[in-house]
Amino acid sequence: MTFRKILLLSVLLLSLTAGYSQKKAQKSDKKATTEKAFDFNFSFYFLEGNKNKNLGDYENAIKNYTRALTIDNTQPAAYYEIATILFASGDYQAAQTYAEKAVQYDKTNNIAYVDLLIYTYEYSNQLEKTIPLYRKLISANPNNIENYYELAKVYQNLKKPKDAIKVLDQAETQFGITDIVSVQKEIMYEQMGNINKSFEEMKRLRDAYPTNLRYKAMLAEAYFQNKKLDLAKTEFSELEKMDIDEGLVYLSLAEYHRTTDAQYYNYFSLLEKAFNCEDESLSYELKMQILNQLLPIARTDDYIKVQMKRLVAIVEKQYPSDIALTALKADIAMMNNDYKSVQQNLSEIVAEDKSSFEIWEHLISIDYHLQDYDNLYLHSKEAAELFPNVLSVYQYYVVAAYLKKEFKEVVEAVDYASMLSVDNQQVMIDLLSMQGDAYNALKNYHKADSVYEYILFKDSDFESVLNNYSYNLAVRGENLAKALEMSTHLVELNPSSPTFLDTHAWVLYKNGKLDEALKFMNDAIAKDNNNAVYYEHRGDIKFSLGKKDEALSDWEKSLEINPDNSKMEEKISKKSLVE
Repeated sequence: MTFRKILLLSVLLLSLTAGYSQKKAQKSDKKATTEKAFDFNFSFYFLEGNKNKNLGDYENAIKNYTRALTIDNTQPAAYYEIATILFASGDYQAAQTYAEKAVQYDKTNNIAYVDLLIYTYEYSNQLEKTIPLYRKLISANPNNIENYYELAKVYQNLKKPKDAIKVLDQAETQFGITDIVSVQKEIMYEQMGNINKSFEEMKRLRDAYPTNLRYKAMLAEAYFQNKKLDLAKTEFSELEKMDIDEGLVYLSLAEYHRTTDAQYYNYFSLLEKAFNCEDESLSYELKMQILNQLLPIARTDDYIKVQMKRLVAIVEKQYPSDIALTALKADIAMMNNDYKSVQQNLSEIVAEDKSSFEIWEHLISIDYHLQDYDNLYLHSKEAAELFPNVLSVYQYYVVAAYLKKEFKEVVEAVDYASMLSVDNQQVMIDLLSMQGDAYNALKNYHKADSVYEYILFKDSDFESVLNNYSYNLAVRGENLAKALEMSTHLVELNPSSPTFLDTHAWVLYKNGKLDEALKFMNDAIAKDNNNAVYYEHRGDIKFSLGKKDEALSDWEKSLEINPDNSKMEEKISKKSLVE
């Protein structure tokens, strides 16, 4: 409960006590007794409303405040309490009605009532109505500069810069020259197109506070932005000779040199001084913004890359455990192809703090880049549990689970991810193609074929599905006519892929078209002569054509490329096909 409310309740309780005493002293005065009962009933419901509000029971709070107002509809506190509840719930129009009543019946110039009414007008974009309220606040407390500033902003938003300047002049009369007023007047004059007057405001501020170098930097920047280059150069040159101890002032000089010098030397020298300043004018957020803006340039400029590392080292000393800085360091390390150290660093971070999606995203992308599929599987799986609504995480997880042959996880992950990818059909189809392969690996052929059919319904030219679906049918010896139709279309779409040529040859072989199969198999090996499967397939085709010696030679070549193929050893020893 606020101090204001405590005072209000104290007054109400005092009135109750006074009423009770008067009632005892004047038992015969019926009118006085009725008035005090009237006050008592109002206070009872008002206090009940406060209890409800403090307990979060806003519905009953409003009911009790409303009952109080039926007893005395001139009490501003009850209107105010209802307005605060309605405002917090987002019902700004209703809140406005009650706030207006609070201000209307208030006889004490309660600032809280006026503030709340201003908020309701601002939320309903009725800025004109806030003007007399701000003037009321200024009249009640002329020593609060914030009210002058807010009223000037209202006039600015209403495109009335002259009125805004009058308010700011009034503030200056009250407080003297201040930065909050002078800067706002400069903006107003610029809005009016009176650049010279805006310069005068900045000069007055600079001259009023000659030891505050930030004001001198602001004037120099104003000159520079308005193409007064000689005046800007004079101010910046004088500034460089002064004893600077503010990061923002160094940053102003650095930006000036960045846009005027042919070389970056002065810029980075000043930027380093800005970053090293112990004052808090140059915030961490601003430092990170500068570094992130430099990042794209650093990718193609080794000098800037080196300077960035120096700046990052400074920030790291100041903020050693910051996650955003760690992510930036990862970006820089990746520019230097130092992926392993970044992977190690990020792995340690997520082991202690799992909250930053940005760090997980960096780590997973590095796992993928390094083709470290074991870590990709572990990290993407955990990230998918932590951030279940991020599609990109599931894309990595599905790929990793597929490569790890965790086919049940692939099926389940794609089912979930497909709900996230409804607005991205290409991603959905890519994921479904892996699900189809996973179902096939699990020997759930009916579901595998259903998924493949759905994909081809969406995209009849989807090459990986045409390849895998036709090959799987051929291996299973099912629906061979359909398999041949798909593999024929596949090589028409892409006749140069040895993988697709091999698939088509195998489908032809299963369809009993041995001569055609051999032709396409020869084409596949001509394009890739170091693939064990291709030689094995050609050996099988040749054996079926009666070319047993040539078949044996191809099988031996296949075993040479892949010595771990026990089935191939059996074929060679038996000199026969082994199913």
